[in-house]
Amino acid sequence: MNRFALLIGLAAATLPGAALAQAWPQKPVRVLVGLAPGGNPDTLARMLAAKWTGALGQQFVVENRPGAGSTTAADIAAKSPPDGYTVLISDSSVVTTAPHLFKSLPYDPFRDLQPCHSPWWCMWLVVHPSVQANTIQELVALAKSRKEPMPYASSATGRSTKSRWSASSRGARRFHPRALQGRRPSVPAMMAGDVLLGFVGYPAAASAMKTGRLRVLAFSMARRSTLTPDVPTVAETVDPGFDMAAPLGVFVAARTLHEIVTRLNRAVVDTVKSPDVVERMGPSAWSLPAPAPRSTQRCSARNMDASAP
Repeated sequence: MNRFALLIGLAAATLPGAALAQAWPQKPVRVLVGLAPGGNPDTLARMLAAKWTGALGQQFVVENRPGAGSTTAADIAAKSPPDGYTVLISDSSVVTTAPHLFKSLPYDPFRDLQPCHSPWWCMWLVVHPSVQANTIQELVALAKSRKEPMPYASSATGRSTKSRWSASSRGARRFHPRALQGRRPSVPAMMAGDVLLGFVGYPAAASAMKTGRLRVLAFSMARRSTLTPDVPTVAETVDPGFDMAAPLGVFVAARTLHEIVTRLNRAVVDTVKSPDVVERMGPSAWSLPAPAPRSTQRCSARNMDASAP
């Protein structure tokens, strides 16, 4: 038996990369999510995993490993075998802000992780029903009238893109981030009144938005969403140049076969363009080409797939 296994191993080692990639996956794939269940990355990760399971013929099993601004999960993925059987799905902070926020990381984000295509999702600005504001202008005026800054949901230190609107509306000092650290998603935290406002993705917040448990004030991108056509954009209200979507990083260990990465990339693209995902996410869950490890990209629809509506 040992001799037979050795022969099989030697034969596999001689297969070209394309043949190995064609065979991938041959067993369940571990999908690490760097944040707690129920948040935007987790919701989209589970949609992706379910689609990949159907398309690629093996189970993609989601495992939440929150901690240290998603770097706990990133470390596990970075140190996993480069065989495509561990996939990290996280926000982009593991390769953008984390290297600057932490004195040292247990992994090198540029050497140890291979980025794949990146889905993006759009965001809605919502407030707790107790907040007496129906527009961003009213929200800023209310914040300025309070003695204490209004707390808004922030999943971790350093994720500042979700609060850029406050600076553009000249009310930045009247809003204070309350880091949830991935332990509790922002939607239930806002519904409970622990924080009063925040930017959320549609799948995680759709029910609360429709039932009035959260009030929607604005949409993050330059054009209104087909999911909420009556909701104005931030650009329409306080900042004509505001155009924001949130990137979701998909990574595997560095040195994973290019052919496996290509196949995973194709699965990402096919998933975010599938009709049922578009129905849940809107026609804005586009996919971008895999970024160069040290590149930075502005969260703008102008950077997205030009063929997207």
